[in-house]
Amino acid sequence: MKNKKISSIIVILTVIFTALIAISVSGCSIYKLNLPKLENIKSISIEQNANELVIDSGDEMENLLSLLNGNGRTTKTASVQDAPVNADKVLKVNFNFVETGVSTLFVYQKNGRYYIEQPYNGIFQISADDYIGIEGIIS
Repeated sequence: MKNKKISSIIVILTVIFTALIAISVSGCSIYKLNLPKLENIKSISIEQNANELVIDSGDEMENLLSLLNGNGRTTKTASVQDAPVNADKVLKVNFNFVETGVSTLFVYQKNGRYYIEQPYNGIFQISADDYIGIEGIIS
């Protein structure tokens, strides 16, 4: 009888322990790059240093959105600030909406790698080719 109770307690504790581990592992958030739909954008402005380019052509905006989105970017790295820190070659991309408002993200180089950072969402690593393609729009 005592052995049965001890076995039951061990089984219950094992189930609880396994459930806690599963919850802690699944708690890792996945962040998805959230880009606006083309029909909601009036224009896109890209700033780098003192240069600014405003894009209001549907084809050019669609091309930029495609470059930014890639194959649907996801990451586990959260962005917890308004702008990147200690980054080089920063491009600030503002989406100016048809209704009202602006949404901002940053494309930059840091420590030889390239990123898109959407403030308070995620930091997404991109290829050098993607960065060069996006930077080429403003050049």
